[in-house]
Amino acid sequence: MSTPVDLLGSYWTLAGAADPMGEQRCLHDLRERIAIAARAGFTGMGFWHADLAEIRRTRGFAEMRRLLEDHGIRHVEVEWLLDWYCTDARRAASDATRELLLEAAEQLGAHHIKIGDLHNDCAEVPRLTEEFALLCRQAAERGTRVLFEMLPRPFSRAPSLDAVLAIVRGAGAANGGIMLDNLHLVRTGTTPEAIVRKIGRDVMLGVEINDGFLASPSRFEDSVINKRLLPGDGEFDIAAFLAAVWSTGYEGPIGVEVLNEYIRRWPLEVAAREAFAKTQRVVSAAHAAFSARRARAS
Repeated sequence: MSTPVDLLGSYWTLAGAADPMGEQRCLHDLRERIAIAARAGFTGMGFWHADLAEIRRTRGFAEMRRLLEDHGIRHVEVEWLLDWYCTDARRAASDATRELLLEAAEQLGAHHIKIGDLHNDCAEVPRLTEEFALLCRQAAERGTRVLFEMLPRPFSRAPSLDAVLAIVRGAGAANGGIMLDNLHLVRTGTTPEAIVRKIGRDVMLGVEINDGFLASPSRFEDSVINKRLLPGDGEFDIAAFLAAVWSTGYEGPIGVEVLNEYIRRWPLEVAAREAFAKTQRVVSAAHAAFSARRARAS
């Protein structure tokens, strides 16, 4: 059964042995990894800033875009921008990454740029709002969107749906929105009902899924970067999460973002095939159930 929505393989799902705490570049040939993603069934791919810098140096974004188009990859995500709200020395490095991501987004026709406030030690909601508005204006000039990824309290100073909505709505940018990752919603106690109640059609969304266990992990960061599971392999209610975001009118791609220390050891072809197959089953079943409920209610 074919999936009813497009699936996007996030960078970490399709980056082979790339390690968020080590070598962050994907060492597979670009043409090979795009072909592998397409053969598995993905119509979207994500790319990390360190990876994009290497691609720009060795292949160039024009060739990259041709490869993506030749393999039917329609949705491109570029990430991850941090420290965009800083005023100290960290801002210079962040601005260099900002320019890289803006250039990549423009040249590749990216669906969005993903950002976060990981390790934020200097900015509260008012400053985040101001800087988010600036970034959105710069992205609009390049024809792309900016999605703020909501993160839990150990990582963020905006660790709630209310806080992130205040930033996005306060910025007033039509191309600014929220990236909803079901893992982070579970860890912040954000329910599907809260998504339906608080997010309206005025808020642009991005959506990505993975699986895990409901018990709070003893090593929080390790659970995020090494222990995520493929959809269907854990205890998260992915169907309820997807039904909630679809209820807001969301019709975009569903990303699958799985950072797992064991999957990094798999051949890339196996990782791509398994990630797509399991995500497809979960998303297709959820979409069928959602469509049936809508039909009964009409």
